[in-house]
Amino acid sequence: MWHKEDISAFNVVLKPLQQDDLAQVLIWRNSPEVSSQMLDQSEISPERQQSWFERISSDPRQMQFVIYYKNQKVGACNLKSPAALAVAECDSLEAGFYLGEAKYRGTILAFFAALALNQYAFEQLAVKTLKAVVKSSNNAALRFNEQLGYQADAVQPSEDMVAMTLIPQAHQQAAAKFATFIRN
Repeated sequence: MWHKEDISAFNVVLKPLQQDDLAQVLIWRNSPEVSSQMLDQSEISPERQQSWFERISSDPRQMQFVIYYKNQKVGACNLKSPAALAVAECDSLEAGFYLGEAKYRGTILAFFAALALNQYAFEQLAVKTLKAVVKSSNNAALRFNEQLGYQADAVQPSEDMVAMTLIPQAHQQAAAKFATFIRN
């Protein structure tokens, strides 16, 4: 991965995606619980996964991470440029996220990983907004994003999708609410 920095915050570590992470990420991504919420729900082959990794490894328009909790891989997240600009040149980025390990879905750990990613985007990359696009049928993800401070945009891309925006102040308010749950 072109980016090398680990992100440690909110009791999780986000590490840049590496070649040796691909097998685990492929298992997660192809699981029905994860793939059913993706825009592209097709089964990913190991060859397609490898090709994707080779393409994005040096792509400055995106940052791909594996989420670690207690030194265990538990999910994946990313930041992407919505334009042809490098991540570092953007005022706004798209954030993506999923927990691959079923035992952690629906727990506060999901919030910690998302808060760590959001904090990094606002504080280190100095973006002004984060964007998320969620399937309108995914009520859990919509509520999750709302609890993180995202608000639905006035104009939506389609009936099936909900575009949401997060600003730094809303992120800070959400992070403060979750701070009481963090044990160091």
